Amino acid sequence: MKVGLVVCAVVLTSFLSGCRTVPAGNRGVLVKMLGGEKGVDARELGTGRYFVWPFTEELYIFPIFQQNVVWSGARGITFQTREGLSVSGDFGISYVVMPDSVTAIFQRYRIGLDEITDLYLRNEVRDALNLVASEMDIEAVYGAGRQVLLRRVDSTVKQRIEGMGISVDRIYTIGDFRLPPRVVEAINAKIEATQLAQQRENEVREAEAEAQKQQARARGESESAIIRERAQADITMLRAKAKADALMLEAKAEADANEMRMRTLSTPLIQYELVKRWNGSLPNVTGGSVPMLDVQSIMQPKK
Repeated sequence: MKVGLVVCAVVLTSFLSGCRTVPAGNRGVLVKMLGGEKGVDARELGTGRYFVWPFTEELYIFPIFQQNVVWSGARGITFQTREGLSVSGDFGISYVVMPDSVTAIFQRYRIGLDEITDLYLRNEVRDALNLVASEMDIEAVYGAGRQVLLRRVDSTVKQRIEGMGISVDRIYTIGDFRLPPRVVEAINAKIEATQLAQQRENEVREAEAEAQKQQARARGESESAIIRERAQADITMLRAKAKADALMLEAKAEADANEMRMRTLSTPLIQYELVKRWNGSLPNVTGGSVPMLDVQSIMQPKK
C-alpha cells in the first residue's frame, strides 16, 4: 500500500513538473533527447500549456516580441580605426525574432536566444564596427562621423544576418566613445585650433564686409556729389540759355518795332513832328545855310 502511494506520488510529481507553459509573445521549441525521434521537433509551439516528458524532452522558449540588449562596461565593444587606434564604447541593439523562424534558428545554433544575442549578434556588431572603422580616421569616428559609422554598421549587420529569421531594428551607442587620454587631448586641441581659425576667418570676413560697405558708401556719396554738380551745371546752363533767348527775343522785338516805325515814318511826318516841337525861334548861329524846315510844304495840304 505504501509502495503504491509512493509510486503515485512520484508519477504525480513527474507529471506536474512536466507541465510547461509557453507565455504570450513567445514560441516554444521542443527537443527530444531519447528514442527514435531524437532531435528538434519541427512544430513551433504557440502560447499555452504543454506536457514535456522529464529527462527525455526539453522545451526552449523564444520571445517573438522586440528585444533590446545593451553591451556596456566590461561587455562593451572595442574596435580599431584606420590609424590602428583602439576605441571602445557601449552599444545596444534592438531586434525581433520572426515567429516562423524559431525552429530554424534553434536548429542552426542549438542555444537559446540570450546566448544567440550575447555571442552571435554581438560578434556580428563587433566585426561590422572593425570593418567600417578601419576606413575612417579617429577624428571622424569621435566627431561628426559617428552617425555615419553607426549607419554603415547597422546596414552591414542587417545584410549579414539576412535570411536567418532575425530582423534588426537599429544599432545604437550609449554615451561617448572611450579613447586613450592622449588621443582625446590631441583631438580636443585640434578642435579648439579649428574653432579659433574659424573665428578668425569670420572676423576677417566681417572686416572685409565692413570695408566693402564703407567703400560702397564713399562711392555712393562721390557719385551723388558728381550728379549734384552736373545737375547744378545743367541748371546754370539752362538759365543762361533762357536769359540769352530772352535777350534775343527782346532784341528781335525791338528791331521789329524799329523796322515797323521806320516803315511808317515819312518825310512830311518827320517835319510835322519837328514843327510841333519848334518854338518859332531860329538858331542864333548857323553853319551857312538856314535850317531846312519847309514850313510851306508842311502846311500845304496834299492834293
